[in-house]
Amino acid sequence: MEKTAKMFRQVCQPKHKMSDAILEAAKDGIFPQTKEFKCYVNCLFDMMQATRKGKVNYEKSLKQIDQLLPDYMKNDYRKGLDICKDSAQGIKDHCESAYAYLICFYNNNPHFMFP
Repeated sequence: MEKTAKMFRQVCQPKHKMSDAILEAAKDGIFPQTKEFKCYVNCLFDMMQATRKGKVNYEKSLKQIDQLLPDYMKNDYRKGLDICKDSAQGIKDHCESAYAYLICFYNNNPHFMFP
């Protein structure tokens, strides 16, 4: 799981000019409200196939949860997915919708991990 997260970060970080300090702070729930960070999150979610064109890819996300996460995290991730799947409804900008989804998921999943 960590290797996969590292690979996603290596692709999205330079593309959106995110510093290591910002991404390390995000692991502690400190999410900047900048366009660059929001687009970085969108890049991550798209690479994970959790979102597609700004919308949550529910079925693919469920598969990812089942395949990648340890058993003790799966229920909380499924619950967070169910609560947040419509959190960005009506938001046209993909970066903004990814950020809305991130905030919802962070607030509704005690095992949330930021890659």
